[in-house]
Amino acid sequence: MLPFAACNKEDPALIQQREQQRAQIAKLEGELNLLTEKLRNPPEDKREELLRVKAKSELLKKEVGELEASIAGLETQKKDLEDEMSDYQRKYPLR
Repeated sequence: MLPFAACNKEDPALIQQREQQRAQIAKLEGELNLLTEKLRNPPEDKREELLRVKAKSELLKKEVGELEASIAGLETQKKDLEDEMSDYQRKYPLR
């Protein structure tokens, strides 16, 4: 009867390992549930918004180019007027 009594006792190392495995299984099941929930509710599609933003960006780039050209023209006009003013001041000096 002695060998039978020894078989009924569980090894403490095996008990600890079993508990660790149960904890690991519970953790993995929780992670699996979270991932399953994420798959059920995917994030919204942002492609249309991205296309709108890209189109607006292109329009703004075009506008910046037009404004830069306008600025260059105004700077040229300013320089011409300053030169004209200098010529006038040389021609008619203040006394």
